[in-house]
Amino acid sequence: MNIFRLPCSLFFITIILVNCNNKIAEQWDEVTVNHSLSKDKTFAQMGLQPEIMPYPGQDSTLKRSSEVAFLVREGPSRQDPPGTKDNNCEAFFMGTDTLHIHIGLNGLLGGSGFRIKYHNNRFYTEGYRYSDMVYQGKVDEPLHWVVYQKLSLDKSSYNIGDSLYGYIDFKAMKRNEIGDTLTYSGHGKFRTSVIKKQIIF
Repeated sequence: MNIFRLPCSLFFITIILVNCNNKIAEQWDEVTVNHSLSKDKTFAQMGLQPEIMPYPGQDSTLKRSSEVAFLVREGPSRQDPPGTKDNNCEAFFMGTDTLHIHIGLNGLLGGSGFRIKYHNNRFYTEGYRYSDMVYQGKVDEPLHWVVYQKLSLDKSSYNIGDSLYGYIDFKAMKRNEIGDTLTYSGHGKFRTSVIKKQIIF
């Protein structure tokens, strides 16, 4: 296996190109709307905790946006470990009326998490993991499939500037470009404000 490190600028270009070329069979399911979700005591507790940040020295006034326990693992397992809650949440529109909700932790050298696409009361969940290590050799087209997914949101539609409260419970699998099988799972509550983005990092 021949692996080398890319400079950061070239690395991000590579990630964008790879993501654009992934053909994924998307499974869209109905969202449950729970108008009282924002009153859950979990969110009050999150308001007392600092946000999880990938880099030191970032805005220390931000409060916790996610308490989702997320797990990514390779290979088969009879029982999933509990996962980690070291992640944050953002929600944004980018050029279309599809709302993107990203939960994870991402840095210059790697990251992992999952993405939710939401449109017309239906949603799709996809896990991801990346690093600055690039495999040189024959690669296959990745395949992703959902095992199960449940999503609750506090509203059926959102505008830029709105607060968003949600709960996710999902499990998905992916066969990546070099043939490894990854399992992604997550469950828990999250909150954020909807913004507009020009590019995804």
